[in-house]
Amino acid sequence: MDASLHESTQQSLRPGQCVDIYYPDPQTAKKACFRTSVNTKFQQNFANLGAGQSQLTLPPNNGYQDVVIQLRYPSNAESAATGLALPRAWGYAAIKQISFRVGGSNQFFLTGAQILQQALENCSDAAARDSLYALGGSVCRVVGDFTATNFAYVWLKLPWTTPSAEGKMVPLPSDLLTQQTIITCELNPPSYYTSNNGGTIPSALMSANFTAQQVQFMNQGDALARRVDMTSHSLSFPCDFVQQAVEIPLLTSSANQTVSITGFRSGEVKALKVWVTSSDDNVATAKNPLRWYRPQNITMTYAGDVYARFDADSSALWNLVNGKMVPEVAGSTLTYAASAYTAAADSYKWVSLPFGQGYDVGQSAHSMYVSGKEILNGIVQLQLTLGADCAAKAGLVLNVSPIYNSVLVFGSGTADFAF
Repeated sequence: MDASLHESTQQSLRPGQCVDIYYPDPQTAKKACFRTSVNTKFQQNFANLGAGQSQLTLPPNNGYQDVVIQLRYPSNAESAATGLALPRAWGYAAIKQISFRVGGSNQFFLTGAQILQQALENCSDAAARDSLYALGGSVCRVVGDFTATNFAYVWLKLPWTTPSAEGKMVPLPSDLLTQQTIITCELNPPSYYTSNNGGTIPSALMSANFTAQQVQFMNQGDALARRVDMTSHSLSFPCDFVQQAVEIPLLTSSANQTVSITGFRSGEVKALKVWVTSSDDNVATAKNPLRWYRPQNITMTYAGDVYARFDADSSALWNLVNGKMVPEVAGSTLTYAASAYTAAADSYKWVSLPFGQGYDVGQSAHSMYVSGKEILNGIVQLQLTLGADCAAKAGLVLNVSPIYNSVLVFGSGTADFAF
């Protein structure tokens, strides 16, 4: 080491590795080991355009990254839209449930609301989050809004997908599989998310399809299965796993409420994502199924110990300093009065209740394991109050979405999640 480095107190005392930031250096310059190209040739139409299930089958063929669902609502010429309205991001409201199975793994399920919440939370910044939400479908209030270009674009948050080049995960390595990867989407009927005042709601969408992005080797000999005996070796694919949401009824009250959350699987829980919904926001004349409220004065306890205490609606600040942005999105709430719809700007909110330490890698293809909390007795308690925005609201429900540390282990032509 150059003697000049020893003359600096900071060089002597600061921990860290010496890195050359003046000349190009292997420590500060990286390059991809394998040449690849990207395509979106895997596209599949939905089998059911009304309520029902449709399936995307991905053969074991190189890597897979993002999956987008494209939906088109009937135009006014195709179905009378007089008296109808659609909320912003109606494409996410159209999804009742997503399931996925990787090779021979178990089949796992996520609600449409969980897909939306995870999509929003994994955006790189607030502007990207609001844009992703808006691309989920435009507000339609008058007949002229229902055109032949009325599409909704829904990005699916799956364990191997990231909605940004920042922190992009490596593709799902299906070259290590001998079985297909299957993604299933179950749709809600249009009547679930379409407001109606004297009109006729169409029974089905005009079109819907899946599109998957593939990362393909330029030289197929680079595939790991062709270089390594995967019957005696395995590959670990670090990822987060989202357990299917739990719904807990709440009282219409400003008083403190206590709820118990059970049903945790064995494994490390990183955080709980929670939000409140009301049946009042989904009445026939004004459908706002994506309107979420943030609980206030919320405390999370496990085994008698407090893990998160956010008094006086301070969760927004705590979530900001432990993450990247305040957990809310620019929504739009539909109302109907004087024979006309209006769409008022609104903020739809949720809360992250962490068990694990906050950390963001911020680099593509990198991962960082930060431990979560093993819920051994299976019961977590939440104490919370509801804000003024929930006053006099009926049918209040607390939605709880647990996030786990997980590793998808590939070997012998199959894969499964390890917790």
